[in-house]
Amino acid sequence: MFRAHAFQLAVWLALGIAVLSAIARGFWLYRASLAWPTADGLITRIDIERRQDTGIGGGHCFCATFSYDFRDAKGYRVWGSWYKNFSSEETAREFAARELPVGKKVVVRFNPKNPAFNSLELDSWTYTGDRPANLPINRTPN
Repeated sequence: MFRAHAFQLAVWLALGIAVLSAIARGFWLYRASLAWPTADGLITRIDIERRQDTGIGGGHCFCATFSYDFRDAKGYRVWGSWYKNFSSEETAREFAARELPVGKKVVVRFNPKNPAFNSLELDSWTYTGDRPANLPINRTPN
């Protein structure tokens, strides 16, 4: 009985260490990527496709994939893609037209050792719908 409990404890401990190691590595990679250089890029293509949910509910979503090109530090043309899921095709198309239409200039962050590892530099300020334009930040009190 004691051996079974000790074995179970060892398994859970090993699993916990593995999970913590994965989280720490992800955080380390994220922090390292903040030091990567950036380049000006351009949205070159948008694909919207219906995808089946693999979960128990079996629903679906619409995935908008935004492709972009940029030039790395050596001047080589490199491409990448970024995607976002939506509940309807109409919402996906509206977002694409409003925020990331074909031809829009974007900022791309890339690994200088391997520019194929890259990502769009997006944050909440990128999306016009997410800007807190109606907050009374610079207003004087009545």
